[in-house]
Amino acid sequence: MERKVVPMFHVPDVQKTVDWYRDIGFTVTATYGDNAGGLSFAMVSFGAGTVMFSSGGRLSPHHRREVDLYVYTEDVDGLHDHVKNRVEIVEGPHNMFYGMREVIVRDLNGFWITFGEAVPSDVLTPWPAVDADRLQPYAGTYKSDDGSSVLITIFDGRLLAFPEDAGGVFLRPVGDDTFTPVMNDPARVVFERGDGAMSALMFELCGKPTRFVRVE
Repeated sequence: MERKVVPMFHVPDVQKTVDWYRDIGFTVTATYGDNAGGLSFAMVSFGAGTVMFSSGGRLSPHHRREVDLYVYTEDVDGLHDHVKNRVEIVEGPHNMFYGMREVIVRDLNGFWITFGEAVPSDVLTPWPAVDADRLQPYAGTYKSDDGSSVLITIFDGRLLAFPEDAGGVFLRPVGDDTFTPVMNDPARVVFERGDGAMSALMFELCGKPTRFVRVE
């Protein structure tokens, strides 16, 4: 037997889960019934990837579950157009710093599924890199009044932001201490200068500002 790892999710309703995954393009490869006319176990596939579902799971109130699925595919934009009116979209098509264009959806049990396809590096970072020393004052962890935080780091001569429960987002420079996050929604990041390093940043998303203060 070929050596491989197959994730198995415990879900409240295997039959509904199978129907949901079939509807977005997965293939059902195995099912086992229970004693009540439903399913106790199922296996679905997407290309060479396989996922198992077993009964007995519980729903979660959290924004993101303990584990995600990452699906390598082609034509992420076409897939988004195909499913956007049938599933919950966590984040529409977007480019990531590690060379993937992705779309994130949430299944009926709250699990995130990221569909990703490789894209050329020049598409991801269309502005010139700078010396890392010039960016160092911006790097650090910043926290808002509501307890959420964002990590600003440096990658390949560019600023990269890691908000909680989200992947890395490049910050494109547009002015003195002002950056535009490379994301779908209109957003802006403005840093406040302190003694040496930046002391805070203002993140404005769709016109709503949130202030983050640097923490040591």
